[in-house]
Amino acid sequence: MAKKTIVVIGLGTMGSMSLWQLSKLAQRFDLEVIGVEQFGLSHSYGAFTGESRLFRTAYHEGEKYVPLLKEARSLWKELGAEAGRELLLDFGCLNVGRSTDAPFVRLRESIEKHGLPYEELDAQALRDRYPGLDFQDNESGIVDLLGGAMRPELAVYSAVEQAKLNGAKVLEHTEITAVTQLEGGGVEIVAGDQTIVADCAVVTSGAWSKLVLPQLAPLIEVRKLVLTWFLPKIAGEFDPQNLPTFIRDRGDFHLFGAPCVDGYSVKISGLDLWGGPETDRIEDCDLRLDRQALSEFGQQVTELFPGVHPEPNRYSVHFDTYTADKTPIMDRVGDVVVATGFSGHGFKMAPAVGKLCAELATQAHTELMHPSFAIQAHEPVHAAV
Repeated sequence: MAKKTIVVIGLGTMGSMSLWQLSKLAQRFDLEVIGVEQFGLSHSYGAFTGESRLFRTAYHEGEKYVPLLKEARSLWKELGAEAGRELLLDFGCLNVGRSTDAPFVRLRESIEKHGLPYEELDAQALRDRYPGLDFQDNESGIVDLLGGAMRPELAVYSAVEQAKLNGAKVLEHTEITAVTQLEGGGVEIVAGDQTIVADCAVVTSGAWSKLVLPQLAPLIEVRKLVLTWFLPKIAGEFDPQNLPTFIRDRGDFHLFGAPCVDGYSVKISGLDLWGGPETDRIEDCDLRLDRQALSEFGQQVTELFPGVHPEPNRYSVHFDTYTADKTPIMDRVGDVVVATGFSGHGFKMAPAVGKLCAELATQAHTELMHPSFAIQAHEPVHAAV
């Protein structure tokens, strides 16, 4: 009997992890696993770039994600051990807000339902512990003791590297121009100058998803994500041993970031502030920002982080796909598995998403699936604010 062929399209965040997970199943299911990437490996255009990403298990986006996150934490450690690299840094993650606000309520729900380890701090305890930050009397903090920071570029590269060591084939600098479901079963994929007939395709093409699968276009939109770094006035206040990764909400202003993992600057960034791309070809987008808007953002940052200088030291621009309610699409339709629409909060759960996609591709079923991830559960993206 011939081997089954599974092709992973796009080897960024979710594709690299899907390829790694499929490569671990190759012998069991007698698979030929192929990964296709339109650029080079761990390229600079993906949503995963930007030095660090937060890891959290106490999750204000909803407790339905906690099983994925707990699985992801275990898999991050597994991938790091296989690659011989520290990919998940156990700093913890500080969440700050008003205890009556909806994100904080959902945070508590995720902790209580899943028995997650945490530490709670009132405003004065926060001031004593984190002098470079400003806290109002009605704010409190929860430290997710399973949280931390990840090294995203290294993680993506490590996953592809391990997949190749497990026997997966990788085609770099190869653009996908057509994905067609065949009437008799299987998928025809036009990849560069060759055509591949596969038993299943896993489409994890990020900001290029609607170019690969145009039928997804009504359900997703691409938004610009800007990461910003600031120089601390007193470096020690923002060292990892003194400050974990963090998420802060004050009114409508939402910030997240990481301590000085690079040795000199603090990552403090805000989502959903910068609009969308000017073209569907993300690699051709203008990455410049309005200087005044950037400076104004920095001034607002220092209201919550007075311990940093107000002008951003540097920034980087990235793109991610969003759904109407920010719930990702992870589903199998026919012989195509798709994972997209992670809405700026997908990287932390990536290895578990890779496992979910691998199980859908090989078994058409996974315990990691939640009904809200299904394509049919999603509304058109024009309903998004």
